[in-house]
This record gives sequence, structure tokens and C-alpha cells, in this order.
Amino acid sequence: MDDKEIVELLYNRDERGVKAVRDKFSKLIMNVCRGILRSDEEAEQCANDTLLRLWESIPPDRPENLTGYIAKMARRLTLNRLRYDTARKRNSDLLTELDECIPSDCSVERQAELSELTAAINEWLSALPGKQQRLFTLRYFYTYGVKEAAKACGMSKTAATTALMRLRGSLKKYLTERGVYND
Repeated sequence: MDDKEIVELLYNRDERGVKAVRDKFSKLIMNVCRGILRSDEEAEQCANDTLLRLWESIPPDRPENLTGYIAKMARRLTLNRLRYDTARKRNSDLLTELDECIPSDCSVERQAELSELTAAINEWLSALPGKQQRLFTLRYFYTYGVKEAAKACGMSKTAATTALMRLRGSLKKYLTERGVYND
């Protein structure tokens, strides 16, 4: 079943749509959730939350890119869960890696700036060669570990670590030049 058919089932409140999503996207959802939480039990809970949220959001939403819509939803719900679980610890290594080049405060007043930031990151990312784009996306969107992202891109862990360091530097420089980030 293709994505448009699944969206139509969900839009028409047909529960076969949820089964189709589970059949087609469960591995993607679990990879996103497990990559962030590192716990199968909590990842399973977030995967189920993602299916519920998907059911609640369609309608009114009618996503054109169902894969991206689901991945983004799973990532957001899982990051919210991680923030909740580590509220006192404040020890997310993954998020710390990007702190040096992406502003982290998310007040309501900054929504326009965050939109500009998102557009700038997307523009920068789309200009990268395919392998670098994939590596960066796997590491920082899908939250793969460096070793897993390197393997998926056919690189050694050392090469991936170096490439990611350079990509973060390139992103920081790009955002600074665009005036989106200031040291």
C-alpha cells in the first residue's frame, strides 16, 4: 500500500490505516525512538505514542510526505520524553554536540528566528553532497550513534567522527555568515 492510500485511510478514520502504518513504518519509528532513548521498553512506548498522535493528527493534517511526517513526529515525541526523563540531569550528549553552532533557547518570541534558523539549516543541508547529507541527517535527525551512521554511509567510525566535526564547523560558519548565529 502506498503512502497516499495510507493517508486517505487515516483521513477517513479507517483503522486499517494504523495497521498499514505499523506494517510499513514500525522499523523506522523504532529506530528513531531507540536512537534517542537507548531503551527498548521506552522506545516501544514512544512508538505507540507516535501511532496514537498520528491517528489524532490526521485529520486535519494531510501530509504529502508520510515518511518524513512520521519520522518528525516520532523524533519530537521521543525528544520530549527524553527531556522529561532527564529534566534534573541535563546530560544529553547528542544535543550538546550541536550547542556550539545552534542557538538553544526556544521562547515564544523567537519563533520567527527559529523559522529562519530552520530554513537556513535546510538550505545548508541541501547543498551538501549526498554522503555528507546522509551522515549528518542520520546522526542529528534520526539520532543514530556515530558508529551506526558511519556504517550506514560506508565509512569508518573515525572518518565519520571527523566528517561530523567538520560539518558542525561548516554549519556554524554558514549560520554565522547568514546572521542567524552570533558567537
